[in-house]
Amino acid sequence: MPPTRTQPDGAKKSVSVTEAWTEVIDPSRCKKRTLLILYAIRVFHKKGVNGTGIAEVMELAGVGKGQFYHYFGSKDQFICEVVRYTMDYFLQRIAPYTTRLESMDEFDQWFQPYVEFGQLPDFLGCPVGAIASELSPSNPSVRATAALCLQRWVLAMAEGLSALQQENGAVGRFQPLEMAEELACDIQGALLMCRAMQTSRYILLLRERTRRRLAQLIQSPQN
Repeated sequence: MPPTRTQPDGAKKSVSVTEAWTEVIDPSRCKKRTLLILYAIRVFHKKGVNGTGIAEVMELAGVGKGQFYHYFGSKDQFICEVVRYTMDYFLQRIAPYTTRLESMDEFDQWFQPYVEFGQLPDFLGCPVGAIASELSPSNPSVRATAALCLQRWVLAMAEGLSALQQENGAVGRFQPLEMAEELACDIQGALLMCRAMQTSRYILLLRERTRRRLAQLIQSPQN
């Protein structure tokens, strides 16, 4: 992952978190195991896990069946690795820009990763959320892996909200973890609507509503 980047004056610089879903995959720069995961991220995201044969992913990566099972052991293990890799990439990518939400001036940048997911080609939304919603009823191991990954995301959001609370003297006006859990639900719902309706309108509406709510909370009188 790239190091933290800053503007010359030290201000945070925006960064795309969706490169793994949009940039050209260069097989010469990746090990075969990583190639399998990178291609799976895209194919699973677009077609769904149940709509994708593992053979399709192996063909894209130029990997044979024997080599695939040497790396992963089973299809379920492979799906779990795809989910973990996806969340690791996302959290490491956003960490330098979102863990310290120090003022409402930084809110749009803090929320930008979710807008990007809502503006992907075909409005595909969150890849981890998509896999979790598809396989949770029928695949306990994938459900458990997705749940842990989504919890890590919630905690990352709570860290940023806690920083906002501390920096603005708003301790006691809201609970960062509770708000992060609520916001995670709202984001996943908005991204689902974006995908179903083929428009980014819903994630943009959520951004505006969340900005107004946070601004009111940190400016409200202490109880």
